[in-house]
Amino acid sequence: MIEISDCAREDKRLALERALHSRTFARSEQLRAFLQYVCEAEMRGAGADLTEYVIGVEVLGRPEGYSPAEDSSVRTRAYELRQKLEKLYSSELQAEAIQIVVPKGAYTPHYVKPSTLPHSDSLTEVTPAAKPAPADSGSARQPRVAWLWMLAAALVGAAVTFAGFGSLAHKPVGVDPIVIEAWGPLAKPGADVLLCAATPLHLVVGPGGHEAYGSPNYPAPPEAYPLFRQHRPLDPGAKLGLIFTDNVLGVGTMNAVVVAVNTLRAMGSGYQILPERVATISALRGRNAILFGAPVDSEAITRTLQAAPLTVDYEPSVKEFVVRDRTTGRMIVPKKDANGDFMDVYGLVTVLSTRDSDRGRLGMVVFSGITSAGTHGAAEFFSSPRALRNLRGILAKEGIRGFPAAYQVVVKCTFSNMLLLAYEYDSHKILVKE
Repeated sequence: MIEISDCAREDKRLALERALHSRTFARSEQLRAFLQYVCEAEMRGAGADLTEYVIGVEVLGRPEGYSPAEDSSVRTRAYELRQKLEKLYSSELQAEAIQIVVPKGAYTPHYVKPSTLPHSDSLTEVTPAAKPAPADSGSARQPRVAWLWMLAAALVGAAVTFAGFGSLAHKPVGVDPIVIEAWGPLAKPGADVLLCAATPLHLVVGPGGHEAYGSPNYPAPPEAYPLFRQHRPLDPGAKLGLIFTDNVLGVGTMNAVVVAVNTLRAMGSGYQILPERVATISALRGRNAILFGAPVDSEAITRTLQAAPLTVDYEPSVKEFVVRDRTTGRMIVPKKDANGDFMDVYGLVTVLSTRDSDRGRLGMVVFSGITSAGTHGAAEFFSSPRALRNLRGILAKEGIRGFPAAYQVVVKCTFSNMLLLAYEYDSHKILVKE
């Protein structure tokens, strides 16, 4: 077996995300938690600390002081994890450039090329562990992700979203302390966070004469026909129509919800997911909340950002949505390529953890951005230990210890064909230091 000894952290993160969002692991919540815990520990250089006892307590919920010699649950789950990984890469993701293996008799994951991937029984031959990932740099990168898998992950989140389901609190599974620090009140047991997704108003192209969502059907213009046929079947002579709906979310917004759900579940925080058309502003009172979307699509986000220096709005002079600094007049404009397609868009994280109530300190976070990819990048940034360490380092240079009570961060997002490819810190504003 040939191990990739110099595997980049971004590639490791991609391999992990692909596995966690796969159909093979879809019904194996405990194995997903196991895999995520050991991979994230290895990525932050703590692979040597992965012992049977630690995994038993942190992942499987065994009590402090339990005896691994008398409880074989970790070894059993490790065996099942190896079998799942073998199944994943022998069928669903057999063409993956980088694959994860957990050697027999150890818990630190390794990364190998698929052409050399053996049966799990021979994994004891893997060479020593890869070098720990380098220390945090000035940016947090999100690697290229195949569109279908990003959409699959998003659709899982969307299905939960519009069913209005809440989740039970779960025991934290090795969440980096800096994420817990940054999420503040949202990370506490009993936080009961409301996730509220903005629902943009859309004109949807479909069969002519069809009426849904309480909207009449309007004739589609001629240019709609070739665009519709690019990816959808249309019988010769069939007519297209337009209907209004606010039941549609962008792929980036759905992915942002998935990122937030995964983070909350890992921290043991309960949550409820609702579209804003159901959860009005009044529903946010007395609740910890995360809002997703652009102000143009959300009354709650518009009101929340009214007093903030940074917002996302439309700028007629450039005919684009921009991140606007109301205090200086600065505009951050997205970049396009020669074909007019977006290359760089921007996300905006707004943290408001200063609201007091009968329940104590409450928190609100807004993930917004230029296009839904900006919203996705904002959520990824605020859930990334490396990005948050980099941000805290920047704040420390300004004499600020830890994270302020209220602040905003602009996130530069590399964007292509509806998908977030990479994200990094751009700038920030402090609203309330303490």
